[in-house]
Amino acid sequence: MNIFLENIYNLSFFFNTSFGIFSFVCIYILIVLLILPASWLSLLSGFLYGSYLGSVVVFISASIGASVAFFVSKSFFAKKFKNLFSRYPKLSVIEKVVEKGGFKLIFLTRISPIFPFSILNYFYGLNNVKFRDFALGLLGIIPGTFLYCSIGSLAKSIQELKNAQSPNNLYITSIGIISTFLVVYFSAKYSREYFEKS
Repeated sequence: MNIFLENIYNLSFFFNTSFGIFSFVCIYILIVLLILPASWLSLLSGFLYGSYLGSVVVFISASIGASVAFFVSKSFFAKKFKNLFSRYPKLSVIEKVVEKGGFKLIFLTRISPIFPFSILNYFYGLNNVKFRDFALGLLGIIPGTFLYCSIGSLAKSIQELKNAQSPNNLYITSIGIISTFLVVYFSAKYSREYFEKS
């Protein structure tokens, strides 16, 4: 990662061109599809493009990567997942909870830092989730995206960027805690309703 950052710094002029931004978007999408950590790229986007443009670049990149992962999962893996449910009926509660939670559950898991972004993209593709709900749920990544890009924009050199710590903003942390609690609450509620009907 350090070598990559050094190369990015040397090519910072290139990454501030139209083709450079396009290349950055492609790299971000690839990182998302490969289920690799992308938070350092969000910091880098803030460093290269500033808080606002950097946030837009990251949001577009993450949304495209997430959507591709969603459709890949739904097209190639969902059927196998349903076969697993047919063999283990109790596991179907997961699908029912996600289906009933819809946009609300997706949005809350996007805000919560506990749920890995890239894994969720594939996970939702395995379930009966409407793409509309999935896409709207991506709005939940905006606060964290802006925070990471803002921290990246404060770095004056690549060395400062490498030493940047994960953001520990009280406001974002509070939202994360509340959203995680709500995810647990609604998941438990929908699970209980499912078992009562069963």
